[in-house]
Amino acid sequence: MDALRAAGERGDADAIAELLAPEVVFHSPLTSRLTFEGRDEVVALHRDIFAVLEDVRTSEPLESGDTYAFSFHARVRGVELEAMNLARCDDQGRIVELTVFIRPLPSLATLFATLPPRVSARRRGPVVGGLVACLAAPLAFAFRTADRLAPRFL
Repeated sequence: MDALRAAGERGDADAIAELLAPEVVFHSPLTSRLTFEGRDEVVALHRDIFAVLEDVRTSEPLESGDTYAFSFHARVRGVELEAMNLARCDDQGRIVELTVFIRPLPSLATLFATLPPRVSARRRGPVVGGLVACLAAPLAFAFRTADRLAPRFL
């Protein structure tokens, strides 16, 4: 896990590729309806992730059998993000499953407005990427606004 943490802090998708099993599955923090499957797709996704995240800082990992977890902090469009990576490895130590959990909601919404348009443009073309950006931007704005106002009413 130290190699994964170091690659994440450097934003090095090629180094992550060396840690992944060919059949790796990445579970999106944005929706349960989408997984990224296979080393090439997961590496391409990490290139997109590293293009939008800034100042990635990781914590010491936790380990239980073939499963590892570590948290990280980063910024997306200047919004602080906290996340937890959960990785399951095969007998050879390669990552076969990677799940990411993100909080708080405004940072998740900002990531939703930033990352899917980039991924959609790469996978489906710039028109679809633009459409996804138009759909996601109001959501990020709404959640950032609610985050600022909600504490006054609770």
